[in-house]
Amino acid sequence: MATIARQTHFTRPVSHSAGRWFFVGMAMVMIATSIAGFLPAIIDPAMRRAPLTPFAAAHGIVFLLWLLLYLAQSLLVANRRVDLHRRLGLTSIALLALMIPLGFTATTAMVRRGFDLSGDQRVDPHPNGETSVDGSTASAGNFIALLAFFILASAAILYRHRPAVHKRLMLFANITLMLAPITHLLGHIQSTWLSPGAFAAAFVILYISFLLAPVTFDFLAEGRVRFLTGAIATGLFALLLLQALVIGPSAAWRHFAVWISQ
Repeated sequence: MATIARQTHFTRPVSHSAGRWFFVGMAMVMIATSIAGFLPAIIDPAMRRAPLTPFAAAHGIVFLLWLLLYLAQSLLVANRRVDLHRRLGLTSIALLALMIPLGFTATTAMVRRGFDLSGDQRVDPHPNGETSVDGSTASAGNFIALLAFFILASAAILYRHRPAVHKRLMLFANITLMLAPITHLLGHIQSTWLSPGAFAAAFVILYISFLLAPVTFDFLAEGRVRFLTGAIATGLFALLLLQALVIGPSAAWRHFAVWISQ
């Protein structure tokens, strides 16, 4: 009886069904954000700076496949098919091995040519005040987000046998990928609807909303915010401010971006 009591005491309660579907909902929101960010420039190329290249298309397809895989994995866990979830997890390693060099090469190509292909990011060889930035400055966001994604996704794979840690690391890894689609989405409508100040405010609000989602989930599901969740959310926001206000505009970063893109 004492053994049974001890086992009962240490058994974790089953998560609420709504909690299991939170990660499915986040995956769907991230896919929708990515489509909303990149699709307008593909459907209506009038504002593009250059046609979509095969490499850029491959880059976009691989990143979308990653988010679709995340949705599939979240659905499997929500439906308690952990066995299939683990088997399919090997695919994430292969995609991750493709995403990092593709993301790096796409960013260095932007630095070399001096502008973004879609025109949404307002990257220009000759920046015009607040309305545009040069390629080397803009590359800071891409490179830093790619590094943060790689670290978080790799950590999630390493901690795959600790579900609570694994799913939070993977969620934050995918949130770092939202910086690009948010930029493209807002940049696409900036000329018509948003001033530079409104663009910056909307960008921060949207990104903070993604960062706060796991924090809110922790609080509602467990009555507390896990240290890991709070630390990563705070760290990613601080990294965004550091990149936008200090690293990107610095001459040292511009020299580094040009050097690494040669």
